[in-house]
Amino acid sequence: MELTESKDRRRDDTRGPRMVEIRAIVRLEMLDSVVHCLKEAGVPRLTITRVHAIGSGVDPATVRISFRAGSEYARKGMVQFICSGERCAMFTELIAQAARTGRPGDGIVSIHPVFDVTKVRTGATGLEALA
Repeated sequence: MELTESKDRRRDDTRGPRMVEIRAIVRLEMLDSVVHCLKEAGVPRLTITRVHAIGSGVDPATVRISFRAGSEYARKGMVQFICSGERCAMFTELIAQAARTGRPGDGIVSIHPVFDVTKVRTGATGLEALA
């Protein structure tokens, strides 16, 4: 099988990425609120993973001690999804509003460029694969 690079599948650096991956790490008790608001805003699919947060952003009220790792951590949830770059700011703000408690350790949202996506079942690529 020969692989070729298509012009429309490459990132155009003058406009920024057409697609981005948003990763949000939030308190477990705020996870339902975040997922609900993203679904209402039109995110068709996302991934949720349980993670442990370690470091200065951990809320002292929810800290746990890991005897194996020898450090303090807090249980968090990570939400990940890919969307068009144009909707990135809106989704970031929605996540921040839904996850905010005003206490240390509310979480973070990070944005990562995605150069291409292929839907395995259909072979659709780019933004079409996200539908």
